Amino acid sequence: MDALLQDLQIVCSELLPIVGTVALIFLCILLKKCWKLIEQLTDTVNGLDPTLKKVDTSMDKIQAPLDTVVRLSHSVDKVQDKTEEALGKVSDFTTESLNNLKDFAAKHDAEKKDAEGKEE
Repeated sequence: MDALLQDLQIVCSELLPIVGTVALIFLCILLKKCWKLIEQLTDTVNGLDPTLKKVDTSMDKIQAPLDTVVRLSHSVDKVQDKTEEALGKVSDFTTESLNNLKDFAAKHDAEKKDAEGKEE
């Protein structure tokens, strides 16, 4: 068993630097690919800058019509509120007028019946 451990120590002491060197090579390759990826991302972001400026300009152009639509919407809301208020007043007036007319008709019928009752 001691002989096996000593042989493994000799093999590992020779293989360890080789495995370390291979790991460093793979690490360097990985870092190089990451660096290229970062450069491509930087180029892509720089390429998007004119597009973003155009979008910003378009948004500025759209803002004025949107403001107009918002003002128009508020105006329509105000008109609707006033219309509801006016219709409520008309409804109240109509109800009151019908009640007055009904009272007048009832009073007139009562007077007519009283007049007929006195004639007999």
